[in-house]
Amino acid sequence: MIKKILSTLIVAFLVTSCGSMTTGVSIGNSDIKSSEIQKSVDEILTARKTVDTSQMQLVEGPELLRNQAQFVIVKRILDEIALDNNLSVTSADVASRRADAISRLGGEGGLPTALVSANLAASNLDSYLRVLIISDLLISNLAASGLSEEEATTQVTKLVTDKAIKLGVKVNTKYGKWNPNTATIEAADTTGGAVTPAP
Repeated sequence: MIKKILSTLIVAFLVTSCGSMTTGVSIGNSDIKSSEIQKSVDEILTARKTVDTSQMQLVEGPELLRNQAQFVIVKRILDEIALDNNLSVTSADVASRRADAISRLGGEGGLPTALVSANLAASNLDSYLRVLIISDLLISNLAASGLSEEEATTQVTKLVTDKAIKLGVKVNTKYGKWNPNTATIEAADTTGGAVTPAP
């Protein structure tokens, strides 16, 4: 379920030079440093060296960095939406979802490969599971009100977009340009408009 939402919200962005201690993204009054986003990227790249990635569809370079920055934004926004809707996600809930995921993978041994395939840093697994749980709860509650699963998923996406607008999101230009209409970071035009699509 959440993959539909994340695939809608997560897009690629291009990278230009920027100090590692500068702000990567700002969400409301919270700032996330570029170095924090880079840390997840480095963790993913290191993990890739430990598993067979030959059959995986992996995002690379600027797209991977963009992917991680977008995840930080989505995570924060869904936390805010959970608060708005009085949704409580406990550490026990996350542990239960983790145990279920590991069981589906056939044990702990399958986790590293699954994380690499999902372009997810191991340190972000619990946060990702929290995002899954919040999204599932929102969709479930909306479905209980009479919406179809598709309508509920669309409504959750709208909740994310509306909350992003309300909080205010700013993205370092090294990642691209923030589009408030879709709550996504779009790839920057590094040519300054010099290259235009063919008619």
